[in-house]
Amino acid sequence: MESWWLYLLTFMFGYVTCNVFYFLRLARLSLNLLKTSHVVYLSTLTKALEYLSYSHEVMLEYMIIAEKNSAQISSFKFRFDDEVQKFKDQSIEVLLNNHPKFFHSTIEFEDWSTAMKYLSDHRKMALQYWQKRND
Repeated sequence: MESWWLYLLTFMFGYVTCNVFYFLRLARLSLNLLKTSHVVYLSTLTKALEYLSYSHEVMLEYMIIAEKNSAQISSFKFRFDDEVQKFKDQSIEVLLNNHPKFFHSTIEFEDWSTAMKYLSDHRKMALQYWQKRND
């Protein structure tokens, strides 16, 4: 009965070890979840831009059928391109600003072009996610 402290130390060591491994497992899981959310967000943005491109083409066809002059068509193209660029910049800015400072080091992109490179590097993950959603 003299070594009760040995039992207490063994219990405390086991408890602390269990909590450390649990914390490490959850940290890895949260980083994977963060990476997946970035891929889903960026792939959703590209899908939105695809639909914007379709609407752009439809509007150009309408303007040609309605016999709008070239100044109006070029003005529309300029405004549309400007809006698309603003959409891209603001989308990335919102994503970056919504992260706590602790996670800023885990973000692998800082603008649209690096975000698209990140998405192309994780293309397989994006395709798996969207295929799962459609099944």
